Amino acid sequence: MVRLIAFAVLLVAAAAPLGAQTTAQIEAEPIVKLREGETLTPDQCLSEQELELIDALNALRRPTVGVERDGEGDDPAPFDPHYLVGVWNIEGVLPESPLAPSGYFAGTETVRHVGGCTYASTVEASVDDAPVTIEALMVYDRRAKYLVRIEDDSRGFRLVKLGRVGGDPGGYFSHHWEAAPITREDSRTREDSRAREESRAREESEIRLRGRTYMTSPFAYQVRTRISIDGGPFVNFGSVWWERAEAER
Repeated sequence: MVRLIAFAVLLVAAAAPLGAQTTAQIEAEPIVKLREGETLTPDQCLSEQELELIDALNALRRPTVGVERDGEGDDPAPFDPHYLVGVWNIEGVLPESPLAPSGYFAGTETVRHVGGCTYASTVEASVDDAPVTIEALMVYDRRAKYLVRIEDDSRGFRLVKLGRVGGDPGGYFSHHWEAAPITREDSRTREDSRAREESRAREESEIRLRGRTYMTSPFAYQVRTRISIDGGPFVNFGSVWWERAEAER
């Protein structure tokens, strides 16, 4: 079973500000720290000690204690890439670009654990009824908190997305990534000023993508992407939602 990260369960009651724990509350549930050691298992990416830390934080009935308490607060939960394992429903609208025409993007992604901190997935989707398949490989460096996702898209291109994964005390995690630039042959319509008729021009464009995979709950996350074409400024390239399939909740 996917180990869930501490989310709204750890929020303070409406009348009490975050971090306003009493001494009695902290003494009743001692500060949670990462146990020393690094015991790895073949069916997980994180160590047993890191998984124990996540479980202990999730079990707290008080708000977590930050480092403002004499620098001795609860240790933050690490990101567990096992969060991604399972079947996800995908939907969003993508604008037109040299990568592909615009359209409504919808389908499913099935993520499986390969071993260690390596994961693989298959996206079966469509863009305005045109089928799209994406085979992805994800590798997470748990010490550097660095995630690499390589996507082979049936539309004829490969994206290599690299970046760190960061979190906050509320249990939200973000993968801030940037893709290696790719050159894509593009077909664009232009109007000839002399003939006053449309013609097709083939040209190559350098494309750069960057974005944020924002993991906001155990059941949903959002990928927000920006695009730069031929050295131009980065502009919005749409947002796509991943929602865990009902059967896996």
